[in-house]
Amino acid sequence: MGLVVVVFLMLVIDLNSQTIELTLPMLLLLLALFGMSIYIYGLWTAKRVTRPLEHIAEAIERMGKGQYNERLLITGDYEFSVIQHRFNEMAESLEQAEKENRRLQEGKQRMLADLSHDLKTPITTIQGYAKAFQLGLVDNEEKKERYLQLMYNKATLVTELIDDLFRLSKLERTDYPVLLEQGDLAELLRKIAADYYDPFEEKGMAMEMDIPPGEVLANYDSALMGRAIGNLLSNVLLHNPEGTEVFIALEELADEVVITVQDNGVGISDELKDVIFEPFVRGDAARPGDGGTGLGLAITKQIMELHRGVLRLDNRNGLTVFELVVCKKLSAGE
Repeated sequence: MGLVVVVFLMLVIDLNSQTIELTLPMLLLLLALFGMSIYIYGLWTAKRVTRPLEHIAEAIERMGKGQYNERLLITGDYEFSVIQHRFNEMAESLEQAEKENRRLQEGKQRMLADLSHDLKTPITTIQGYAKAFQLGLVDNEEKKERYLQLMYNKATLVTELIDDLFRLSKLERTDYPVLLEQGDLAELLRKIAADYYDPFEEKGMAMEMDIPPGEVLANYDSALMGRAIGNLLSNVLLHNPEGTEVFIALEELADEVVITVQDNGVGISDELKDVIFEPFVRGDAARPGDGGTGLGLAITKQIMELHRGVLRLDNRNGLTVFELVVCKKLSAGE
């Protein structure tokens, strides 16, 4: 536009007489140059605006079809760079949400399959023994007592599985009531360890403790924290052989308390380390009929999340080390 004005002024200004001579041909030439400049500017503007818009529209259309890995890479003015940045952030969030949703769906399918397996196995056993009683195949008192005990054990396992599943579903609620009170974690750990001393001894396991003799105060729900610690010790007892050495420790730091449960038993493979806290995942991929429900670690993890704490696993150097990290000054509503 500026160039058109300059050319036009050069044509109509008479420098000698310092006058402007505007004739009809000159006016028509001005209008033609002006129209041409508008046309060229329009094409240039359309190229800089419509092409990025077309790229954006195409990307949105592909995302609408589920291609959440779509990213924009366009050149343009500041406004388009902002749009590109926001779009790519949104695409990244959607992609992550889709991955998480896929993971949850897969976990749900696996959990339902595992639940079906864990319920079907003991129920089938109970049905088999009940059928033997019905057909009169139990012909002596010794066999009768053994079959009844087996039926009772399997029924107890089913009850424990249902109770744990119900407990886990309640703990996953965001409004689950956590009764935080200041208490002595060292004393709680000593009491729980004492409860497990005889079962460990009966199985031929050695227990060693390193718990401070004085008070270690923190805010926690005593029932839930006791359940979390008990789950870890129950797992050690359930999944390891005779001769396993168990180490229980408590360490007080500035803002948190770390409870450690360590053993040198069968261990947990690296493949299972990332999924061991999910429901129905067990240390042995073969899923042995060891009587466990496969929900203990999932419940423990959920309890720690309700306390804004952390459950960690370290399976290096031939040891299995679980750590419960508890915030000392957590208050209700945090």
